[in-house]
Amino acid sequence: MEQKKNFIINVVYYGIVLGIVVAVSMFAMNYLAPFIVGFIIAFILKPIVQKLIKHFGDNKLIRVGVILLFYILIGFIIFWLFIAGISALQNFAKTLPAFYEATLVPTFKSMVDFIEKFFSDMNPVMAQTVDQVISGVAESMKGMVGNISTGVITFITNAIASVPSLLITILIAVISSFFFTLDYQNIVNNIFGVIPDRWQSLVMDVKSGFIGTVGKYLRAYAKLMSLTFVELSIGFFIIGIGNPVGLAFIISIVDILPVLGTGTVMIPWIIFEFVMGNISMGIYLLILYVVITVVRNILEPKVVGDQIGLHPLATLVCIFVGMRLAGIVGLFGLPIMVTIIKTLHDEGKITLFKNLKPNKSVKKDSVEA
Repeated sequence: MEQKKNFIINVVYYGIVLGIVVAVSMFAMNYLAPFIVGFIIAFILKPIVQKLIKHFGDNKLIRVGVILLFYILIGFIIFWLFIAGISALQNFAKTLPAFYEATLVPTFKSMVDFIEKFFSDMNPVMAQTVDQVISGVAESMKGMVGNISTGVITFITNAIASVPSLLITILIAVISSFFFTLDYQNIVNNIFGVIPDRWQSLVMDVKSGFIGTVGKYLRAYAKLMSLTFVELSIGFFIIGIGNPVGLAFIISIVDILPVLGTGTVMIPWIIFEFVMGNISMGIYLLILYVVITVVRNILEPKVVGDQIGLHPLATLVCIFVGMRLAGIVGLFGLPIMVTIIKTLHDEGKITLFKNLKPNKSVKKDSVEA
């Protein structure tokens, strides 16, 4: 009876704590997002700043110079991506009309003629019915295109309306990152001064566990992306696609996306090849995509689980539940949160359930505070 009582108390206690954490996190993301981004940027740049200070002494010019170089680099990357995107859109706009007239229209007309001839040979009445169905489908497609156009216009209008708010948020994030970088340690000390002494050690353990787990998570997905890169390179080389290594590298980066992964590129490509009449190429790409997807789904729970210290089944459950709860944030966030809780329990920092014994074989990674 005592064990049941303790179990209920622990469940209620940790449920309340989890609810508070979720509520605080939602509030922080809604109202403090630019400051959180600024702090994260300062935290990322902290090792570089400390190394320069160690060699040249503590000087605010060093801190300002580091963050300025960081934003110059980010600006250059954004500018390069913008130019590349504009160039791709221009090329796409040039080839789309020719593709539509030379491929889609003849293909659709051939399909319609084939269907009409097939049914007219069998039954003239049925051919008339088919004509009516095709006309209805054409009208439906016309209405669908109109709805899509309206939706696109609405989306663009809303996006333009949100630009001022987005620019203000970005500006505040940039300014706050300067302040955090210039006075990082004092700000952190003041924040910790608000936290009760008995919680400070736990907060530092959670922070260390979070950093260590994120690092392991990145290593795990780097391995999966490398495997996808090798598979795509070999597959493209066998199929005979030009520049197989470069194309495989680009698609393997997209592999980090949840649910679709490589399918974000491969599925439209496969459909395009079938529409163009390149049936054999479409089949080869489809086989390659199926192989990559199967291997990825089999290895992902194992590789990620081995890196972060969770059983593959537990990792698979966390990935699926997290993705259903919060999309891409939950996909990465829930396994990380469960790993941190498990690590703290294994190290005796917290006790989840008295009958759940800590795993003594777990060793804590040393992470600089």
